[in-house]
Amino acid sequence: MRSALHERFRALGERYRTERTKAGRKRRGSQGTSPGFDRAAFRWLGDAGMFRVALEPSLGGEGLPGAVHALAGFAAGSGDLGLATSLLSHLVCVRLLARAGTEAQRARHLPRLLSGEWVGAVANTEPRAGTDILALRARVVPTPEGPRLDARKCSITNVGPADLAIVSARLGGVPPAHAVNLFLVETAWPGVHLRPVTDLTGLATSATGNLIARRVLLPADARLGELGDGVRLFRATFTEERLLTGVLYLAAVRRCLERGLAHAQSRRTFGEPLGRHQYIQERLVRMRVAEETLEALLDSALGTLARGEEVFGTLSIIKLHGVEAAVDAAQGLIRILGGKGLRRGEGAEGMLRDLLCLSVFGGTVELHKVVLYNETVKARGRVRPATSVDESLEVHDTRELPPGLEAELCALVARCIPGEPALQGRYYYDTRPDLVVTVRRGGMLAGFRSITFREVMLGGRMVKVAGMGISVAPEHQRRGLGTLLTQHVLGLLAGHGVELALAFLITRAAEKLLRASGFSRLGAPVTYLARDDGRLVTESMPAYGLALGGSALLEEIEARGGLHLGVGIW
Repeated sequence: MRSALHERFRALGERYRTERTKAGRKRRGSQGTSPGFDRAAFRWLGDAGMFRVALEPSLGGEGLPGAVHALAGFAAGSGDLGLATSLLSHLVCVRLLARAGTEAQRARHLPRLLSGEWVGAVANTEPRAGTDILALRARVVPTPEGPRLDARKCSITNVGPADLAIVSARLGGVPPAHAVNLFLVETAWPGVHLRPVTDLTGLATSATGNLIARRVLLPADARLGELGDGVRLFRATFTEERLLTGVLYLAAVRRCLERGLAHAQSRRTFGEPLGRHQYIQERLVRMRVAEETLEALLDSALGTLARGEEVFGTLSIIKLHGVEAAVDAAQGLIRILGGKGLRRGEGAEGMLRDLLCLSVFGGTVELHKVVLYNETVKARGRVRPATSVDESLEVHDTRELPPGLEAELCALVARCIPGEPALQGRYYYDTRPDLVVTVRRGGMLAGFRSITFREVMLGGRMVKVAGMGISVAPEHQRRGLGTLLTQHVLGLLAGHGVELALAFLITRAAEKLLRASGFSRLGAPVTYLARDDGRLVTESMPAYGLALGGSALLEEIEARGGLHLGVGIW
């Protein structure tokens, strides 16, 4: 995280800190209040080119590495994690608009964001959905006057001073698969209300608030990206946000190390420098190790993203290590400074309060432990039971079923579940499975399990889910075929990187099989969008889930109050 760009913005940060300190003394002399959000700093940093470096090289910037180095330098130089948090959200907004916006959208909004004249925000979080973009309640519906937005977004960084917000919402009148989209919303438009949140523990120099849109008429070109691009754009944006948050942890550790080292060398106790004491040395060495480790992790994540590879596990490690290291460094700095460290003007106690807020920014530490646990164990398979001599198991891709197999599958389902209208002439409900595992006895189809892969947003990340259906011929039931199929499929899912297996209980007879295979019933509702008309459906059949990496994912579903599957059931 050290480059010419980093050092350039570090120098700007030092200058900003000095000027802010002088201004603060004047305010205290005049019995003024806390400086709060510094809008002038955005203009100053815009003039210095901070936001332009975040653009891709094709637009004259240095891309994501440019954003990382600029933010790292400014945050370490200024020590102002509040303003740095607002800069982070603004940079994410700039990059999202530049990446997905049309030429007209960029021409209208980008110059004012790059100059710092405007402040940008990205508004995804909702009171009941959190960051689960597939569970959005915000809606954009067509009207004779134009698209109309109704939304309630909560705890959004920069809401208050923000002039432009990129708002996620579900678009009506389109196929469900294309419903989730992002929209450009100017906060000065009629019907847009900003409600600042002013009682946070820290980040006093940032801004946080709730955005409420009531019957806001949008321009015809307000949608960002292609129709249905919302989930893809959100995932890319959330990844960058998490990476940049790691930069703030690094800046905090680095600031504490430099401040602590300077004090240890200048302060004398009992006739010798404070730094000669082993306890002080141990504190400073811990900061140095944390700094080097976090910097290496961030460099690794940047390289992984540049290669187009998955980076979620590394980002969770950065979160866990970064939060713990930065909080430990801030506490260590207070102890090194002694009574001086408790004074607000020294910055140590303010940094600690800021870090407590940042510990939940981009997902809580506990959520990232869930992510990392599943990343650690999801690739480990399960032991598959052996088949007997008169049984044969086969795995089929449903795009290339052997001749006659689909008719056999439909006939078996009709025998096992007679009178079910949704299954007439089919072996699935409304979503064709991806795989079918069949078992034959004596050459005859005796049973099968279908597998439908799906990615759902849970806790701010995409989780790979597999829906499982089953049918076993009545004459072969209670003879171990259900267990054989289930265990074989679970081993198969682990190899496909599936984190959650999900099955619905059509008949009570299957409950014993599911529980014996490690499934447990979900207490939270499972919802999906009907494939025919896009209405939100809460599944009435009991749902049973198995987290292949352990129970933490099920606990996350229960804590969030439900699981949304997207479009259709299986």
